[in-house]
Amino acid sequence: MNNEKETSIPLTKLRVHDRLLIRNQELIPADSILLKGSANIDYSFVTGEAVPVSKKSGDMIYAGGKHIGGAIEIEVIKEVSHSYLTQLWNDAAFSKEGAQNISTLASQVSKWFTPVVIFIATVAALFWWNESIHKALNAFTSVLIITCPCALALSSPFTLGNVLRILSRNGIYLKNALVIENLSSINSIVFDKTGTLTNTKEAKIEFVKSEIRNQKSEINIREELSNYELSLVKSLVYHSSHPLSKRIYQTLKGVALIGTNEFREVEGKGIEGWVDENCVKIGSKRYLYGDDAIANHALSDFNHASKIFVGINGKVRGYFLIRNEYRKGFGDLITALKKKFGLYVVSGDNDAEKNFLKQYLDENNLVFHQQPADKLNFIKQLQTESSKVMMLGDGLNDAGALKQADVGIAISDDVNNFSPACDGIIEATQFPKLNSFLQFSKDGLYIIKASFAISLLYNLLGIYLAVQGTMSPIVAAILMPISSVTIIVFTTLASNVVGRKRGF
Repeated sequence: MNNEKETSIPLTKLRVHDRLLIRNQELIPADSILLKGSANIDYSFVTGEAVPVSKKSGDMIYAGGKHIGGAIEIEVIKEVSHSYLTQLWNDAAFSKEGAQNISTLASQVSKWFTPVVIFIATVAALFWWNESIHKALNAFTSVLIITCPCALALSSPFTLGNVLRILSRNGIYLKNALVIENLSSINSIVFDKTGTLTNTKEAKIEFVKSEIRNQKSEINIREELSNYELSLVKSLVYHSSHPLSKRIYQTLKGVALIGTNEFREVEGKGIEGWVDENCVKIGSKRYLYGDDAIANHALSDFNHASKIFVGINGKVRGYFLIRNEYRKGFGDLITALKKKFGLYVVSGDNDAEKNFLKQYLDENNLVFHQQPADKLNFIKQLQTESSKVMMLGDGLNDAGALKQADVGIAISDDVNNFSPACDGIIEATQFPKLNSFLQFSKDGLYIIKASFAISLLYNLLGIYLAVQGTMSPIVAAILMPISSVTIIVFTTLASNVVGRKRGF
């Protein structure tokens, strides 16, 4: 917050004394003091304890906690690098996790490589033992030196590390190198819609009045929202981090904010709270009307749009019609991906855009009105059918599905908005490169396999010379690093060349 204006900044630019606005379900990025509002902090991300801790003005709030409730303002008192959470994660106990990130492909190869080499060295020594002990020792030692698996061990981390560097330089950030290997086996992709396929910042928005049929079948057109009612709406959406709530908030410029109490957000449905002693509800049609009452109103259908209904003191006043703008390159990207992957759209929105999406995807692969738990179960169902699934969400309310998927990627217009459950983040501007990103991940595995083949050929030649017992261990020690240098040069150059070919 700068002079009462909101600005999104990267986490790396966060400084002590910065004043931050934290909305419902957002993480506390650095150790801070609560300045404004009442906070309920869920520290389960840090401690595993899911019971929220209440905080009042002046209380200390630690980084990593997730705020639940109305928007609050905090002041940063420690840099991110000095926060309690960062110090905890930097403890040596957490370094054990790194062992899980070893390349599975390299592990599979090395499992057989070492025993085979020792076996060959032993056989060579026994073969020459009766003729010459010196030659036997030369053969044994030279085989072990010349086949030192340095080249084999270096090929995977150098390739994957360079791929990670190239991707991050292009706005695609992955948690670790193992994600690249997992991406190479993906055969199904599940998309969230709002904030993922659509660009909520560019969405066109207007308010549509309700048309309510009374018992005499007469249509009563309600009036437009008054300035006071717009203040009620803006004050409620102010507390939500959902992309559509933010879009409505940004649209209502110049409208005053009013204090909000008892704010509540129901995932996949909507938000509600008391604003200046008025009960305000904003969300889906079902959330406001209820399942049994939907048939009692007549609303025009709009394709390519989302409807966010507004209720004030129990009366539905109408809805915000948000005509979604799909991300640049959407059509070409989906067409390209369909040739290689099973594609699905699983959305919490209504099916107003179903006809539009049917132009690109199979109707049976379009699922709407899904709660966060439904999305997670959808991923599970695909996995039971032997699918390797990548989930793309906006990182806000897709945490369960992102975590359940074999690879969870959050696409974000602001890279500081993401979910700890995701394996990577894609800047929204890089969305058209999604297909190239997936292909580049596979290319990385091909480069590793090619480097394995080069290393294997080198080792076979070295073994052929070493088992004869005429190669000095000193010569073997000189030749061995050459293979390592060769592999490093090959993997680095190959990944750079392939990266440029893929547009990175």
